[in-house]
Amino acid sequence: MAAESVRMNAGSGRDFRDKRTEENVKGNCRRIAKCMGRDVADLMDFSVFLLLSLAVLAVLCDLNTGRIPNGIIAVGLSCGALYQLYTSGPTGVVLYLGGAALPILFFSLFYYFRMIGAGDIKLLCMAGGYFGLAGSFACITWSILFGAFFSLLYMLRRGNLEQRILYFARYVSHYSKNHQWESYMGGVGEDAKFCFSVPILLGILWQIGGSI
Repeated sequence: MAAESVRMNAGSGRDFRDKRTEENVKGNCRRIAKCMGRDVADLMDFSVFLLLSLAVLAVLCDLNTGRIPNGIIAVGLSCGALYQLYTSGPTGVVLYLGGAALPILFFSLFYYFRMIGAGDIKLLCMAGGYFGLAGSFACITWSILFGAFFSLLYMLRRGNLEQRILYFARYVSHYSKNHQWESYMGGVGEDAKFCFSVPILLGILWQIGGSI
């Protein structure tokens, strides 16, 4: 009986130690997960701040000089790649490449006719790298909608809406008949030019607000 009691006590002791060990492991896992969650959340907040800072800087440069420096785009693309890789792992590479490449595919024809600047496309690529494929498409959509709205207001204020529509119709008709490339902006005066990077910034802000 005594030996059996000792064995029972030993077994109970092992069960207790095993239970405590299991609880400690679970507690450590919860603490690690909580810390990782905070790290990811902090990284997301920082990435949003960085993306907005770079986008605002790009727009200011575009408004002042008429071009967006490649250095800003390079920094944004690099940080976007690191962000996707850290938060999504190997899948993040696919999300990054899809989001960054989508603006090129979408606007390549418009750029061919010089209806949009290379800097605007690169700015969208930078944002698309952060947002991923679906977010990049949403950002493009919102940028176009904001651009259409402000372009309409701009033309109405200038009183050249009819002139711009006729110019576009003549341009399309000329190319369809002659198949001869001409820059769309070649026949556009300075008063008809519009800084598309501003609607892109608004699209980025809208996408960030919808994803937070």
